Amino acid sequence: MESKRRILVVDDDAFVRQPLDFILRKEGFETTLACDGAECLERLDAARPDLIILDVMMPGRDGFDVCQAIKRESRFAAIPIILLSARWRERDRERGIGLGAADFMQKPYSPLDLVRRVRELLSDS
Repeated sequence: MESKRRILVVDDDAFVRQPLDFILRKEGFETTLACDGAECLERLDAARPDLIILDVMMPGRDGFDVCQAIKRESRFAAIPIILLSARWRERDRERGIGLGAADFMQKPYSPLDLVRRVRELLSDS
């Protein structure tokens, strides 16, 4: 039996985290949730995610900083990261991609589009 693909969902807003968790589990993924950047970095070893969905605007370490920290760590560098942001500016998208994110999506997001992007990224890994 094939094991479920694991996704780490990181967002400081429970009203974003919980629907993401529901959507991804419904689509057959295993999820781990984190409420901020520090918790994300703490959970990486135990969660062993195949993909990370990471909010950009969070208190403390923002998503850009966390993305950069993950990509600097050789054992996690290959994990695809989708950045989510309520703020949509091209320079934010360029910054995220420049830091190693695989994708950058605007909130509110389409659940169908998010799942499609997750599946595309996981099919390449």
